[in-house]
Parts: sequence; C-alpha cells; structure tokens
Amino acid sequence: MPQQRWLLLCLFACLSLSLTAETRHIHVIQMLDDNSPTYLIREGCRSIDYGVQREIDRMQDALGISDVHYYRLNGMHFSREALEFVVDYQLAYQERDIIVFVYAGHGYRDRGSNNQLPKLYFRGYHDALEGDDLRIRLLEKNPSVLINLVVACNAVQGDHRVPPTIPEDAGGAENRLAAGDRSQKAYHVLFSDQEGYTKVIDLVSADREYETFMSRDGGIFFSEVLYAFEEVFGDERLTNWPAICNYIKDQTLQRSAARRLRQQPYCAYQVFRSLNESTITVMAEATTVSTLNCRAMARQLRRDQKTALKQLRRRHRQEIRRLPDASSRKLAAARHRQETSQMKYVHLQDYQRKSGQCK
Repeated sequence: MPQQRWLLLCLFACLSLSLTAETRHIHVIQMLDDNSPTYLIREGCRSIDYGVQREIDRMQDALGISDVHYYRLNGMHFSREALEFVVDYQLAYQERDIIVFVYAGHGYRDRGSNNQLPKLYFRGYHDALEGDDLRIRLLEKNPSVLINLVVACNAVQGDHRVPPTIPEDAGGAENRLAAGDRSQKAYHVLFSDQEGYTKVIDLVSADREYETFMSRDGGIFFSEVLYAFEEVFGDERLTNWPAICNYIKDQTLQRSAARRLRQQPYCAYQVFRSLNESTITVMAEATTVSTLNCRAMARQLRRDQKTALKQLRRRHRQEIRRLPDASSRKLAAARHRQETSQMKYVHLQDYQRKSGQCK
C-alpha cells in the first residue's frame, strides 16, 4: 500500500511538471553603438554586451526556457531599418514570450516633448525613433514581460548640426562582493506569465533633461542594474519590481554624487492589459493606383505571413506541453527552430518577389 501511494505521488508530480512546462521563449533585441569613434563608448558597449548575455543565460537556466533569440543590431546593422524589420516581422513568431530591448548609444529629446523615454539616434536626426513609440509597438506583440534597458542621454538637443553627445566617465568600477547561489524562486515570481497582461519594466539611464555618463564598465547605471539582480537573486532582499527600481535609482544617485556627476536615472514598473493587434497603414503621396494596389497586396502578404508564424508557434507550444520529459522537449525545440527558420526563409523570398513587382 505505501508503495502504491508513493507511485501515485510520483506520477502526479510528473504530470504536474509536464503540464506546467515552460513554453515561452526569450527575445533579446540588442542595439549597441560599438562602432563609435569614442573609445569609452566602444568599451562600454562591449561590457554591456557581456553583462546582458550573462543575465539572460541565468534567466534561461532558472526559468527552464528552451530558446533564446538574439537580434544583435550592432556595427553596420545599428540602424532604424534593421530594428523595424525585427519588430515588424521577426517578432511575429513570439506570443506571451519575454522581450528584452537593450539600447546603448546616442539619445536626446525634442523641445516640448512629453515622452518619458529618449529618442534613439542612429545615423542622423532624420531617422531617429521615439523610444515611447517603440515601446508601444513592442507591447502590441503581446509579450508576458517587456524589459526596456536604455543607456542614452535624455536631454533636449537644440543644435541638429552635430550629433548628441555622451559624456564620459573615466572612473573605475567599484568592487562588490559576488552573490552566492541564486534563488530560482525569485525568477519565477518576477518573470511570471499572467495571461491577458504584460509586465513592463523601463530601465533608463537618464530621466527627462538628464545626460548619461558612459564608462568602460557600461556606466554607473548599467553596473547598478547588474548589482541589483545580484542582490535580488543572491539573497532575495528585493522581492518585487518597484523595490528593484528604487534600489537601482538610489545606488546610481549615490555613486554619481560621489563622483560629482549630474545623473538622474529613471526606472518604472507597470502592468498593461494585452493590446489587440492592429495595423497602421501610411500611404505615400504622388503614387499611381496600380502601385498602391501592389503595395497593399505586399502588405497583406506580410500580414498573412505573420499569422502563419503565430499559428506555427501555437502548434509548437501545444506539442511542447504534451511531451513527458526534458529530453523530448529539447529535441522538439531543435526541430521547431528548424521549421521556423525554413518558414521565415520562404516568407522572405515571397515578400521580396511581391515587393519587387511594385517598382
């Protein structure tokens, strides 16, 4: 009798584990200005690259997530066009996933702007992108968690004849005690999936009308973000996002004041209802009816492709949930990656053919 009871308990535990298997993916959109002519900015971007990947690896391991998708838009790919392609098409595959957007480069704001996030500067003022607008577009993807980590200035730039500046901080990083073993419980609480809602965490190195000081370790603010995660997952002193935000802001202000730097960070946690998918179409002027019809067909093709990717993702999630053990799920995840890559390749060829007919 005790053996039968023990067998039933084990069976129940296995069934519970398979039913609650993590089916989310992590999508990391990483834009680092690592081709900057300024040495400290280049080195700072490399430090940010390393720090972000380390934290993502820990998150993946703790949550038991099978796939992490990196979109590294650095160097020659550090452009608005590359970012919009990722947001508009590559992220069509995600649903209830975790999105992490990381930007390190020039930033500024227009005079009279009420936006909280800075404007992201790529190759010039003509193709700059409002951070608040990008945030909404990422929210439309219906993620479970959205983290915006922006290391950029957020002050008014009056002279558009020169690019925005990033003040440099030549000071070295402070030594901190490394955290011990990390608690997986903290990850599951902070990154939990609440169906119908999206958790949004904005981590911005500069509040409105403030600048960011860059250094070789990624800057004071970015270092404090990493230290905050060490504290959270090392000894569970911080148990919610508002407390984490307060810790990051307080520590950044203290270190900035010690170096006599005028830096004010911004960190906020909000919960949004999931946004319904909507398509905004902007028509160009002075185009013929046939050209408009052709472009409309190309846009419809892209929408159909996005729908096909979402359906594929739903099927993949259902398959993962039905599998009994971790090894089976790992094999299935590898096959799913192959299927997704093949579908994206076919979609890209079809879209290029269709859009090429509109010239």
